[in-house]
Order: sequence, then structure tokens, then C-alpha cells
Amino acid sequence: MRKGEIVLLKDSAIHELSNDMSYRKGCRYFKDGRVAKLLRRPGTSIYVATVEGSEDYEVRVRLDKAGEKIEAYDCTCPAAALYNGACKHVVALLKVIQAGQFEEEGEGTAAPVPYQKPTGRIFDCFARAKKHAHLNAPKKLLPAALRETPIFLEPHFFFERHYGRSNCWLEFRIGRERLYVMRSMQEFMRSFLAGTPIEFGKKLTVDPQTAVFAPGISTMLWHFLLDLWKDEVSSLYYGGAYGARLSGTIFEGKAVKLTPSALVRFLSLMQEADAPFQARTGVHEERTVEIVEGTPALELGLVERAGSGRLMMLTDEVCYLDDDAHFLLVEDTIYHVPPAFSAALHPLLEAFGSSRSLTIAAQDIPAFFSTILPEIEKVAEVEIAPAFAERYEIMPLSAAVYLDYHGDGIAARLEFHYDEMKFNPLAGKVPQEAPSGRRLIRDAAGEAAIFAFFDTYGFLPEDGRFVQSDEAQSFLFLDEALPELSKITDVYYADAFHEKPVRRMPPVTIGVSVNDENLLDVTFDAAHIDFAELIGVLRSYREKRVYHRLKDGTFVTLGDQQLAGLADFIESTGIKKATDAQNIRLPLRQALYLDALAKEDKSIRLARSKRFKSIVRDIKNPVDADIEPPETLKGVLRDYQQTGFSWLSTLAAYRLGGILADDMGLGKTLQVITFLLAHREEGRPPALVVAPTSLMYNWLEEIEKFAPELKASIVAGTKAEREAALSPALKDADVIITTYHMLRRDIDLYEKEHFSHIFLDEAQQIKNPATQAAKAVKKLQADAAFALTGTPIENSLTELWSIFDFLMPGYLKSRKHFQSQFETPIVRAKDPHASADLLRYISPFILRRLKKDVLEELPDKVERKMTNEMTDEQRKVYHAWFVQAKKEFAAELKAHGFGESRIKILAILTRLRQIACDPALFLEDYTGGSGKLDMLEEVVADAVAAGHRILIFSQFTTMLSHIAARLDVMNLSYAYLDGSTPALERMRRVRDFNAGAEPLFLISLKAGGTGLNLTGADMVIHYDPWWNPAVEDQATDRAYRIGQKNNVQVLKFITKDTIEEKIYELQEKKKALIDQMIQPGENFLSKLSEEEITALFQ
Repeated sequence: MRKGEIVLLKDSAIHELSNDMSYRKGCRYFKDGRVAKLLRRPGTSIYVATVEGSEDYEVRVRLDKAGEKIEAYDCTCPAAALYNGACKHVVALLKVIQAGQFEEEGEGTAAPVPYQKPTGRIFDCFARAKKHAHLNAPKKLLPAALRETPIFLEPHFFFERHYGRSNCWLEFRIGRERLYVMRSMQEFMRSFLAGTPIEFGKKLTVDPQTAVFAPGISTMLWHFLLDLWKDEVSSLYYGGAYGARLSGTIFEGKAVKLTPSALVRFLSLMQEADAPFQARTGVHEERTVEIVEGTPALELGLVERAGSGRLMMLTDEVCYLDDDAHFLLVEDTIYHVPPAFSAALHPLLEAFGSSRSLTIAAQDIPAFFSTILPEIEKVAEVEIAPAFAERYEIMPLSAAVYLDYHGDGIAARLEFHYDEMKFNPLAGKVPQEAPSGRRLIRDAAGEAAIFAFFDTYGFLPEDGRFVQSDEAQSFLFLDEALPELSKITDVYYADAFHEKPVRRMPPVTIGVSVNDENLLDVTFDAAHIDFAELIGVLRSYREKRVYHRLKDGTFVTLGDQQLAGLADFIESTGIKKATDAQNIRLPLRQALYLDALAKEDKSIRLARSKRFKSIVRDIKNPVDADIEPPETLKGVLRDYQQTGFSWLSTLAAYRLGGILADDMGLGKTLQVITFLLAHREEGRPPALVVAPTSLMYNWLEEIEKFAPELKASIVAGTKAEREAALSPALKDADVIITTYHMLRRDIDLYEKEHFSHIFLDEAQQIKNPATQAAKAVKKLQADAAFALTGTPIENSLTELWSIFDFLMPGYLKSRKHFQSQFETPIVRAKDPHASADLLRYISPFILRRLKKDVLEELPDKVERKMTNEMTDEQRKVYHAWFVQAKKEFAAELKAHGFGESRIKILAILTRLRQIACDPALFLEDYTGGSGKLDMLEEVVADAVAAGHRILIFSQFTTMLSHIAARLDVMNLSYAYLDGSTPALERMRRVRDFNAGAEPLFLISLKAGGTGLNLTGADMVIHYDPWWNPAVEDQATDRAYRIGQKNNVQVLKFITKDTIEEKIYELQEKKKALIDQMIQPGENFLSKLSEEEITALFQ
């Protein structure tokens, strides 16, 4: 068929598919031109179109080959799923087809793409929601003057039960003053929702456009019916009947069938409304019933019939309406009963069925009395015929349990008591008659409850007793079951058995005092548990057992997590067996750990001596210590620096060490100089300061500035010069200053000397315990040692261990122990217990203050990320190298694995980072420019013109040379510093810059990132990002420190669409991992993982 071709489709065929209203509206839609994008699929009689209604709907129609008959149709509007017949949108499409106003799919140059219904589950779900949304939308009400008198709905409830199966339904009456029977519920729902008026009689026509249901129960019932209708539609739709027509599975004739769930919803609704309603059940006449909350008074009778029993329901009418017997109809009332009541009543009503009595055989009478009657009496009054009382005697049960040990387990002998009769149910003869001569009715349920305790815990009958040989099961029985068993029996214990066979771990009192040798004397008191058994208890706890058995056979329950602290402390002492505890002496440094542990762990009671309390108080509160700084520095020190000096002095007084971990720029050097001046004594060995080469002369300058009376000696130069300088310095100097590099070479000269104090500046230099520098400093001897570093942790917790291994050797035990006890649980398992325990160890010996906390007068620091585009040529180079880098990375991993490929991978990444900075860094003939260098030129030109003074950091010294060349072209002067700059020259250039000699200072990140005071700058530019943000922060702190008067801008240059963006994201991720071990705000950085590096190549 082609455009304009007439289809032999008659009006009557279209009209027959729909009702009058849909047909009229469809014809109007056709005339209004609401059908768009009409196409016929090639080779078929399938037509698709978009029809504009309240929104656009997709419509499909299939004709027969002759084009005369309509074989199938469908529409995405809500009405298509809810009503029989064609909707107005289908009618409109058929009228267009009839007129031949369509095109073959593919005709024309701009033919619209036909709609094809998606078949995925997500499309089905959204289509369903769209189709039924209007059912949930609130109905728009007409103005009050146009609304009709409210309509009332009256429900009639019908209930039948046949052969144990229930059948219930509702019928409704509707009206205003007079109520009419609703003879077709399905037609009513369909017409009402379609907006079609419904005639019930001469005096009642319901127009959905103006009708309003009466407030209260009528409105509630309407919403209930609406919910059922939606459920019906949804069940058909979910069942795969797309476009299917309702077949009336719930709405059938004048009945609305109630499923079990719908029944409960209806009854709950009527109870909530407190509305009586008409009901007819079984053969009973229809009457008014109400629903109440509570339980009915039920009456049963047990009579004798020729030796048998006859149990009869005396209450007039009793039946449960729902499957769970939560709603119980008793005469004219429906009771909504509690779950326990319904559970007990349900089997009784189920046994009665449709009958009102049932027979109990003569031989079953005793079993009925002992097992069934107690259950029935929970829900009903039972009148028992006198004849039964003459033959049977129901007696109450009391029981006794006798406990004794049985190997590693326990044995229990039972004894049941019925009045004066006592017997062992597992041995001997069981009595059948009561003392009165009547048949004894035992408490079967009570006996079964007692047996259940032993069965649950694996007891077996043996020689008239229940026995359990398994120790673990025996513990669980005593710990869990015995307290409950004791509530229903009398429990007796054999002489060897304890009345309390399971005990909680008693609090442990630890006595601690400080002797004349400054060692801790420690004693333990754990009530009835001696130290040998205490060690066993804690060993069981470490093995995650739930109990420990003592020598006397009793059990100690170990489920209490408070034992963790005690176990931690015992382990910290190194005690392995009881003999080790006869005379426990610990280093004084354990005092603060033990004090913190006792305050956090309620299972430990610490009996502290006066001296112990005094030492702990001094170290924890150095401000309160009576330690005065030298008079010459009292006016120089800030309050927090005074605290730092007191803290150093207190630790040194007890020959303890620590880490002064203040933020960069807070004057750690000044605090140490104050300490050195205050503790200078005639005839005492000198102190030793070990610093990076770049800071050696800075120490000398600071000493000459703040404490010129201190005799400071630098040991530097050639081997001969160092030996010549060291010898007199050991005799006359107050402080000797050397470098890590020189110390490593001269360790044979230093290790035989004893110093008063040792200070390691930038102590992260010994973070790797395997380096020669770390090994060298750990050979030094002093009364007390201290470390100065703003970043005691950069990559791993082992770095912290290495520093403590220098300060107080053995305090954190061996590296292997530290890794298994702390590092692995904290880093990999995120174990909060391990974190808390390590904090107890280290926090007293780390003093860290941040600028934002102690320097209110310090100006603001503003950080900005500045992103630059690459030049066109730079982008081409980067892309080519990135593709090659991905291939090399994958090949390297495949060939050697991640662990052995780190160096090669780092080289690959470095190339990409260099291209992001400037491809000319390693491509000699490259002339395509650098987007980042161009941005730097713009920023620097504007900043210098505005009077700013700038530090520019890069990790690539060749990049600094390129920047210098660009500055030369711009005629801007600058200072320069990298690793090749001699120490004295470094100091001169720093002084000149701070004095205002040049507006720019180019600095190698590695060489100048620490130890320099460059407060003359007010802008810091990080030209290229480094993996570790802490290193960048250190560099920034060259300018943002004490003495800075101006706000500091920190600019981080990032090249767009390069690896630099991912490095920046990695930095932000690492900053978010808060360092629990130092203080909130410090960065805890893990080494790059394989996953993190792989992500860089994505």
C-alpha cells in the first residue's frame, strides 16, 4: 500500500471495538490531526503512530492482509490496560488508516523513525508505572456548588468454610437516601474510572465527574476497592498479558472475592473505622457484627460417652476467618486476637472443623489430660464431667536436678516429684497411680520442657543419668541453660561441683610503684585466680575461646571484651609463664601506657603509688611542671613553645624520649635551643644535633641568634677536618652539630661516646630502618633522645616504629612483632582495637600542634588548583606516549609481576609527567610549546606586577632550568636553589630573598622542601604534583610559618587530560585518610598499591 491508497476498513468494524464515548473522542482526535508519525512496516499490515492525548502515546494496529479486519491493537495509555475495547487513541489511528493517510517505512528523504516497543525489563517497569500513575493521582473536585450529594457504600460480608477451605467475598450497596445492590462490580469499576455515568435505578445515576463518596467508611471502602482493582491489573500485567483484557478473577458479578491478604486488609479497615457491618456466615442469617480488640470467653465441655470422651464447643458460634486465626468470629463479634492466643486456639478449631464436637478414645484420655488439656486451658474454660474426676487425678510437677562432673563434662540425674511420689524418669518404675488410687495424670509438657534442655546441649542417657562428655558443650549448658533450668527445677550440686560453676572474670588489681632505680615494680591480684591460671585465662582469650576452665573444674566466661586490655598489658610485659611474675620490673616508659589502659579498661584496677602518680601527671601535663625557661628567652617563647620546652624537659628528667611533631613553621628549633640552654651544665657531656646538610648551618645561625652563650660546634668538612673538630668539641662544646651523611661515615667516632641528649632534625631521614643512616644513629648513646619532624609518618607505620626504635629501643618491640601486632591489623583490617592500643603506647611521647590551633595571628592560606590545556603538538606527543605506556605497563606486569616492576613502572610514569610539564624535558627537537609553561608566564607576570613574591617548586631540576630561561626572556630576576647548591650559599640566598633581593625563587622540591624559612614570599606555585601531598605541604610551609605577615596563596598547576589529574585525585584521597596515630588533620599515607597505579593508566 502507498500513500493515498484506500484501506477497505469499515466504520462499523472500528465502532464495534469501542464504546460510544471512546469512538466519538477517537473520531474527534482524527479530525483534530492528533495522529503523527504514522508509518506502515514494509511487507506487513502493522501500523505504528504517535497519538497526542494528555501526553504522547504510542499506538500499534495490525490488520489482515485484505485490510478489512482488525486483528490486534495496543496503546501505551492507561486505559488500554484497564478497560475492554479500543481506546480513543486506537480509534483515531484506525480512522487515519481508513483514510489512507500513511507512508511506507523508509519512504521520503526525511521519514520519521517508527516506534518500536523496547523489550527490556527496565522499559516494562517504567511503562507499568506510567500506565497506572493516574490511579494514584488525587481526583480533581468540582466547585462545591456543582458537586452532588455524597454517595454511601455499604459492605455485606459473606463467609463459608467447606472441608477446611474458606471462601469469603463482599457485596456492596450504593446510594444516597436509598441503597441499591451493585450487580456488576467489574462494570462499576471500569465505568467509574473511565468517567462514564452509571445508572442503578430511576433515582440513582452516578456520574464519576461529579460524584463524591461520603467521608469516613465510604471513602475508605472506595480506596480499598481501588487498591484491589490496581492489584488485579498489576497481576495481569506482570503475568505477561500486555494489552490483555480483564477476565474478572477478583471482581465477578456482584461479588468482590477476598484473597487471604485482602480479607485481612478489609477487616483491619473496618476495625480502624470502628464501623459495624452486615455479615452472613455459613447457615447463619445475615446480622450486624463489629470488630473489637481482645480475646473472647470460650467455653468447652468434656463429657463421658461409654468410656470415651466427648469434647464439645459450648460457645454458640466460633470460627476463624483468616488462615492465621488472628480474626475470630464469636457469635456477633469479630475479635482481633493476639498472636499467642491465635496460635494456641488454631489447632483446636482446626480439629473441630465444621463440627461442634469430637471424640477422644478411652485409651487416649490420659494423654489428652496430660498434653492437650493444658494447651486448651490457655484459651478457654473447660468443664470436665465428674466421672472423669473420679477416675483420673491431675497432679502438678516439681523436679530436681543433681549435677556432678563426668570426666571433662558433666552428668545430671533427674528426679520428678508428684506430691509424695518421687521417681527417676530414666531409671526404675514409673508410677501409674496417684496415692488416692486414681490414674495419675502427669505434666507431659513440663517434663518435655526439662528434657529439652538436655537434648539441646547434646546430653545422652546413660545409667539413669544424662551425661555430656564434651567440655565445650558442658560450658554452654552451664552458662546458657542452667540459669533457665534453675527457674523450673531445683538444682543440687555434688561436693566436688561448685554452686557457681560458671564465673565471670573478676577485676584484676595491678599494683604499681616506682623504685629507686626508676623501674616499675608490678604485682597482680585476680581474686581467687592465681597468676599461673591468669596467664592461662588470657591465653584462652587470645585464642578467641569463649571460656577457660580452671583447675578446680569451674569455668570462666571470656565473652567480655574488657579482657582485651589486660591481655594487651600482660603481653607488653613479656611475661610468658607464672615464674616470670615473681618479681616483675618494667621500664618507666611503660607507666603511661599502663595508666591509659587502666582508665579505659574497667576490668583492670590500678593501685598506683604516689610517685607513679606524680610522674604520670608531670608527663601528661608539662605546663603544670615547675620548669622555668632561661631568662633570656622568656620574652621570646610563645605559650605553646613554653609547653614544648617543658614537655622536653620532663621527659628528659626521667630519661625518656619523644617526638616533637609540631606543624612546619612553629619553631621546633627554638624549643630545642631553649632546652639546650636550660640544661647546660659544667662537666656534662655535650648534646648532639643531627640534621640534613641543608639545615646544618641554619642550626648554628639560630643558636647564635637566640642563645649565643651556648658553645656550638659544627663537625663538617673532610674526614681529617671532622676528626680534628670533633675531639675538642667533645670536651668544650655544649652542642655538636653534624649531618646524617657525615654521621654515617664517622659512626666509629661517635658510637663510643655518651651524649647528654640527642636531637634528630627532620627525623623522617631514618624512617627506613634498613638505611645506613638509621643504623648509624641507633648506635648512639645518650641520657635521652628526641626526634623533630612534622611528618613522622609518610608512607607506613613502620616509619614510626623506626623512629621509636631510636628514641627508646625495645619499647615497641621488634619490627616483626610491631608489624604483626599493629601495622597489619591497622592498615589491612582497620582493627580499632589495634589502633587504640598503639595510641596508648605512642601518644604520651608525641607532641604535635598545628598552626591553626596555636597561631591565631597567622594570616590565611588559600589553596587553588589551576588547570591548563596542552598545546596541540603537546597533546599529540602525550597521546602517543600514553598509548605506548599502557602497552609497556601491561607487558611488564605480565612478564615480571607488580612487585618486581616498580622501578620500570616509575620510569614509564615519569615520562608521562614530564610531557605534562613540557615535552622538551626529554625530547631534544621538540618545539611545540608547553601549555603549563605558558600559564606560568601569565600568572607570574600578573603576580609580580601586583607586588607578589613567589616560590616556584618543581621536582624536575631540568624544568626549573626551562622556567629560568622563560623568566630571562621576561626580564625577571630570580634566585635558584637545588641539591647542588652548597649549604652556606643556600643560607645566603635565603637571606637575600627574604630581604627583598628578587621577586622569584626557583627551588627543587627535594632539596628545598624542608628546613628553609622563606617568609618573604606570599605566593607558592607547585609547578608539578608529587605523589605524596605531605611533601608539598612541607614545601608550602617554607613560606607559611612564624614570621609570615601576609596571606599566602598556594597554586597547584595541573595539566588537563593527563596523568597529573589522577595524581591530584590520589592526593585528595590520601588526605582524606586521617592519621589516627598522630593527631586529627595529619595525613596517613599508604604506599601506592597495584590498584592505584593501574588506575593511572586508565
